[in-house]
Amino acid sequence: MNEEIVKNVYTILKQYISQKDMQQATDHLVDDLQELLDEEELYRLAGLDKYIKASVQDILGEPEEDFEYEDDDY
Repeated sequence: MNEEIVKNVYTILKQYISQKDMQQATDHLVDDLQELLDEEELYRLAGLDKYIKASVQDILGEPEEDFEYEDDDY
């Protein structure tokens, strides 16, 4: 699966998810994306917003390397 596709889909869908449900939704998404994307791609996606970043860090922990986060919303 292409990282860009995930970014586009997430950007669209997050408009329809309430803020109170957003963290649970991103936790579920990142958990499922582990099977499709490698760790480096997931760490780069962590730059999309605070929810994805928290999910990636909760599920994968802190990166062993310094990956370039996609700082779209920061």
